[in-house]
Amino acid sequence: MMQKITIDVISDVVCPWCYIGKRRLESAIEELKNEFEFEVNYLPFELNPNMPAEGRNQKEYLTTK
Repeated sequence: MMQKITIDVISDVVCPWCYIGKRRLESAIEELKNEFEFEVNYLPFELNPNMPAEGRNQKEYLTTK
């Protein structure tokens, strides 16, 4: 039984560096796939994690920022 490695990746889909990192991670996993089992969880990068789900009035938000 292979050892399982779980990787949580927080990434921004429009960031070119994140894309490069994703490709390098895929390369590393491909290289080690016979030695380890990988589980990769992709999570979004949130610009403002404190923003309520319903959002805020843009004008009010910008004046308090």
